[in-house]
Amino acid sequence: MFSFEMKNGKFTVLNLTDMQLNECNYDPNDPNYGNAFAVMDFTVKEVIKRSAPDLITITGDISMADQPKAYPAFADYMDSFGIPWCLVWGNHDQQDVTERINFVYKVLPYYRSKKYFFHEDGDPAMGNGNYIIEIKNDGKPVHALFMLDAHNCVWIPDDNGVKHFYYDKLNEAQIRWFREQAEAEKAKGCRHSSILTHIPIHAYQDAVNAAFKPGIDTLKVTVEESYGSSCWNEGYEDSFGVKYEDGDIACYPFDDGVFDAILEEGITDNVIVGHVHTDNFVIPYKGVRLAFALKTGNIHPWRKELNGGTIITIGADGMSEITHSYVDVSHLL
Repeated sequence: MFSFEMKNGKFTVLNLTDMQLNECNYDPNDPNYGNAFAVMDFTVKEVIKRSAPDLITITGDISMADQPKAYPAFADYMDSFGIPWCLVWGNHDQQDVTERINFVYKVLPYYRSKKYFFHEDGDPAMGNGNYIIEIKNDGKPVHALFMLDAHNCVWIPDDNGVKHFYYDKLNEAQIRWFREQAEAEKAKGCRHSSILTHIPIHAYQDAVNAAFKPGIDTLKVTVEESYGSSCWNEGYEDSFGVKYEDGDIACYPFDDGVFDAILEEGITDNVIVGHVHTDNFVIPYKGVRLAFALKTGNIHPWRKELNGGTIITIGADGMSEITHSYVDVSHLL
């Protein structure tokens, strides 16, 4: 477990996600260098300047696990800001269940050599890196960040025995661990928390179905319109952001049991995920904000109006708010 003391009754977390730069994007001498690094660099520097974060979190997909040189290049880049930073891995960071999990552990020693990086492996039964960050005010924890590994994918057979690809979920060991740690935080007097992971939990699908007005074509709602009430059902007017990924949410296809645990423990205010590059909605659902973080950079798929970072502002009492910081990179395109 890690902890940070807030200053002047406030703590700011900047979340970046789904950069996915390849090795060539870090090497100006590579013929495929392109402008992806310039776009990421401008975006990250801009959101850091705006938010002055105390901590930077990354909700996965740093690159692709068959791009091993990209990972140390990214670690060097992040450490250059002199701001504490940490991560949860994305599905592309550990795409293959056997080989690429080994790759994650191979890259971690280099990451741990970085001055401002921190991470805990956690129980291997729960995946690659499950840990807690306590945000304290006057030495007392007021908000906990649960960093949870969402793994990669699963193959589920249909009624005919044909296996189909789906994105993975938090496993039973992780749900038990979350419950245990939530109880421990409450025993310390902490009443607020956020879960940061890569793949959305199944409740995101339920939230979308509940929040958007019937007949709304979510593919046509503009970012500006999403900050009004015209597309949201009664009770969901505090929602904002868009859903431009066509079809269902890219999550595990069945109820994963995570949201039940969240509601029963009663300590979680926010769930923040990456994974879907063209969704950035934040929907308060049954008292919990379900948020897609804003994608950082222009690796496809992407929408130029959905580029930037997501900011979690935590107050002295541990209560929080989520905002998106949009960054225009038109001059680099």
